[in-house]
Amino acid sequence: MKKKEIVGVLTGDIKNSSKLSNEQKSFVQSELFNYFKDKTYVLLPLKFYRGDSFQLMVTKEKAALAALMIEAILLHVSGKFARISIGIGLASKIKKGNVLQSEGEAFLLSGHQLDKMKEENRLMKIALSSDLFQPILSAAFYLSECIVKGWKPGQASVLAQIPVSKTQKEIAEKLKISGAAVSKAIKTSNWAAIENFLNVYEVTLKMIYP
Repeated sequence: MKKKEIVGVLTGDIKNSSKLSNEQKSFVQSELFNYFKDKTYVLLPLKFYRGDSFQLMVTKEKAALAALMIEAILLHVSGKFARISIGIGLASKIKKGNVLQSEGEAFLLSGHQLDKMKEENRLMKIALSSDLFQPILSAAFYLSECIVKGWKPGQASVLAQIPVSKTQKEIAEKLKISGAAVSKAIKTSNWAAIENFLNVYEVTLKMIYP
């Protein structure tokens, strides 16, 4: 990638991670690493620091999807959610392979916002370099977060497979559950609304950063 490119930086921490054993934390990290390792939209791979905090750099258009998948995988494997702050802006200093040693506007936006999220009891927020569209996407993220908070671990296992599967039948085969169970999980988790959110997000990002 080019320096000074507009990117998405996700900075987050696992909520109530002190209730997880070291073995559980290692398993959570392994599952997230495995999920993101072959994704073409990942610009700098996921890295954990201080045990339960993490950072990831992705293409700006896929930042919302990446955040949702982190929530789904975490919920499925640990029963926990994460606070995730997305910063959309320039990446001015890129350390190849190490997101924690990279710098830029997107990193600052992401990090500063995360500090406030605990007291606000928020799961997902976005900070843009464009003030014009900030209110629109902030509202969209808040609404999507309300849906995510209602997910159950069983639903999350299905949702995490949607972006990497072609059909519901394929998901059922991967998870060794019935097609009816897959269909029910998708419906009761309000995934259709999440898909609309993701479409609006990508369209809006293309308007802001053509």
